[in-house]
Amino acid sequence: MRSRKIIASTNEARLMDTEELRAYTNLGRNNAMKLGDEIGARVQIGRRVLWDRVKIDQYFNDLTNAE
Repeated sequence: MRSRKIIASTNEARLMDTEELRAYTNLGRNNAMKLGDEIGARVQIGRRVLWDRVKIDQYFNDLTNAE
């Protein structure tokens, strides 16, 4: 399996895989996937599951009342 290069600049990709979601939220695999499903950030393309960074950011901004 090929490993993906994680982009550390401000031009990050909008969609991330489950491992990137885990690192982004600092949650374990099951809790990260549960959170992503609950907030509607799951994007499935064929058999591949990706997570929408914008929806995750919006959720955390709403949760913390940040702008």
